[in-house]
Amino acid sequence: MSTSPDHNSAPGVPRITPGKHHSRPIIFIDEIARREPHGTSTSVDIFSHDGVRWFCQVRCGEQKTQPMGPFTKRQAERVQEARRTRIAQVGTRWLVFERTGEDW
Repeated sequence: MSTSPDHNSAPGVPRITPGKHHSRPIIFIDEIARREPHGTSTSVDIFSHDGVRWFCQVRCGEQKTQPMGPFTKRQAERVQEARRTRIAQVGTRWLVFERTGEDW
């Protein structure tokens, strides 16, 4: 969450807004797609809570990687593209996903 001035709120009270979030889907080559679990959507997201520090994170179904960053927006977009390209070439087996409550 980030705060931003809001012309509709009381003076001096910042409005809470969701963090900025940008996602780019992965287009797999056919050979890699056959090795990935069926129905698992993968995306490489960049996001910022303050519009200055940007992070990159891979999501595969319900799993996600530890966010990388902080970066400038341009750097985060480059990391996003590099990770997207690598996933399209070799799949997601090289990624380390965070544990969720279901993994325990």
